Amino acid sequence: MKILINCSTLSGTGVTQVAVSFIRECINIQSNEYHVFLSKTVSRELENSSFPSNFFFYTFEHHPIYGIKGFKIRKELRKLEKKINPDCVFSVFGPSWWTPLKPHLIGYAYPHYVYRDSPFFKNISFFQKIKINVFELIHLWFLKRNGKYFVCETEDVSKRLRKLFNCTEENVYTVSNTYNDFFNSYKRLEENILPEKVEGEFRFLSLCSFAPHKNLVILNKVIPLINSKFPGNKVKFVLTVDNDLFNKKIDDSVKPSIINLGRVDVDKCPQLYDECDSLFLPTTLECFSANYPEAMKMKKPIITSNLSFATSICKDAALYFDPYDEKNIVEVIEKLISSTRLAENLVEIGCKQLDIVLTPRERAEEYLKICKEIAN
Repeated sequence: MKILINCSTLSGTGVTQVAVSFIRECINIQSNEYHVFLSKTVSRELENSSFPSNFFFYTFEHHPIYGIKGFKIRKELRKLEKKINPDCVFSVFGPSWWTPLKPHLIGYAYPHYVYRDSPFFKNISFFQKIKINVFELIHLWFLKRNGKYFVCETEDVSKRLRKLFNCTEENVYTVSNTYNDFFNSYKRLEENILPEKVEGEFRFLSLCSFAPHKNLVILNKVIPLINSKFPGNKVKFVLTVDNDLFNKKIDDSVKPSIINLGRVDVDKCPQLYDECDSLFLPTTLECFSANYPEAMKMKKPIITSNLSFATSICKDAALYFDPYDEKNIVEVIEKLISSTRLAENLVEIGCKQLDIVLTPRERAEEYLKICKEIAN
């Protein structure tokens, strides 16, 4: 099978990790010919020269939707598809912003539009709601225009998307997200990424962007309460967010309790987990966060939002809190820090829970199985 893998629109951390992991796993599935469209962000994560001769890469410097340059990119994408003549096109996440001639599978990753019952919508401004509504119209219109087949990361999202698009089961597939293969081959670097710990320090890792639904601004309320219970900045929060947003959204008074690294390369993520003590994810909207299986793989306890997208994946392998209740969050943090046995128990359950999550290789095989099915 000749497959065109489209990653020309991807720039976010989570979607980039999925794309990079999938492309790398395709090396082990040698029966196909792979033509890969890369954005600048995805391209930086891959060494094209390390791939075998059945891979062909095309890097695009600009996003295909913006302005005159975007128009030229879309024209080039169509021209290349016609020249390559693939059996199938797989846009790892959509919209693709252009409509291929061949059967097109599109990854779906917009929780805002399928989880309208999330408490997130009760805690944002009127103008934020208007902005989301406008983007919803644009994104959903292009998703339906660009392709006929979709793949989601949980069955719950697939069900909701079928209802949203009023389409049949045959048009929406489910393939679970998972950790990157870097977590299988992880070897600790000689130098630490983070500063040396002080005695008694406990570190929570939030490996995500500063998008509003990630709810990291809750740290402005959580940290003062934590410091009153654990004096001396002994509880630290490790972030990987844009520095400008960090300086704008996080109060100066709580910054001594935060280590912000900025964007981190995918291959360094396992070591970040290794240097921290627990995953802290106060997110309010997800299709599937890879942070959960990553933390399980690295044997770290999880504390996260008590919402269905989290509980359906983690089950008893996590402690849960109300993401908008700083007192409840602090209670859960204190509970975890105060009990080594509890942390160990969460890790044990997480290791068992990880058995039902697809491996990166299995996920790649499932994606390609769908591509072959729609190509036929």
